[in-house]
Amino acid sequence: MSEKAESDTQRPQVQGAAAVTKGLRLLQVIPELGQDAHARHIQQRLGMPRPTVYRLLNTLEKEGFIERNPLGGEYVLGRQLIHLAQQSLTRSNLRERVRGLMYLISKDTGETVHLGVPYGCHMTFIDKVESAEAVRMASYIGMPVPMHSTSVGKAYLAALDEESREQYLVQLQLEAITERTLTDRGALRNELLRTRQRGYAIDDEENEAGIICFGHAVHGVDGRVAGAISVSVPCYRLKEDTASHIVQSIAAHLKALK
Repeated sequence: MSEKAESDTQRPQVQGAAAVTKGLRLLQVIPELGQDAHARHIQQRLGMPRPTVYRLLNTLEKEGFIERNPLGGEYVLGRQLIHLAQQSLTRSNLRERVRGLMYLISKDTGETVHLGVPYGCHMTFIDKVESAEAVRMASYIGMPVPMHSTSVGKAYLAALDEESREQYLVQLQLEAITERTLTDRGALRNELLRTRQRGYAIDDEENEAGIICFGHAVHGVDGRVAGAISVSVPCYRLKEDTASHIVQSIAAHLKALK
């Protein structure tokens, strides 16, 4: 037995993986068949038992991933799948729109700049421009970070409408990341109010000891808040005039997006 075959036999099977694979194959077949994407043709293309195909179709339709065309009766990709694709495209477009400004902000401040977007109840860094200084951030693209302890998270939350913000606040697990992290919901609400009033968020060593971050919400082309930009500074490099310059630099460069 080859090493690969032996490895495959020893690898534990993920429960439900076969059903997921079949469902993904079905989703790929529907746009390929176009107007012929009826249950019978889908079954023929996939070569699966009829009950399996109908079970998958019913499940995917119930979850909104596929729909029936009321005129021709064929299956088409559903609104839920299109919504997910649009979310991914929006984030990709946001990264492209903001990346040049991130370089300008980093050059102007000399510090590391992050772009974060919401994923569930946390933020995820989707882009980063590293500082030219010797001491750098250990963050990375794809890194998830809490909303309540980061400037990108607080800037994003503060820019939401009240109803959307409350939906997040009741779900967030306010874990103490450092001894300075806000773990009281009332205190976090007050901090978000101050954030809205001054126009930017502050992470005062709340997510990482020795690091202060300044965050500013970023809006998409539709005008809705899509994420946030932050500038991260080691405490020993931060002075009062430095903080003021960073905040002004972020705001000034983001005006180009409007």
